[in-house]
Amino acid sequence: MLEPDDYLHERIQSVMLEVMGVLYGNNITLVHMGAMMRLLGVPDAKAAQHDNEMLELDEKFGAMLVELNKSTPKQVPKDATIH
Repeated sequence: MLEPDDYLHERIQSVMLEVMGVLYGNNITLVHMGAMMRLLGVPDAKAAQHDNEMLELDEKFGAMLVELNKSTPKQVPKDATIH
């Protein structure tokens, strides 16, 4: 059985992978780490320490999604508003 902290860590990894999969599926290949941390609820002061860090989602990321049996999400419609 997973400890509560282990479950939280595993869930955060899963959510990050899903978000990055959506970005990659919509041809967004640079992920701003400070923004990703804020999206996951990390306090601003802590996330700000990572504002100059970017993660590139390249074809290896796409291959990893396939290997993990995660589908690349469909394109977001052009007129959709993403908040």
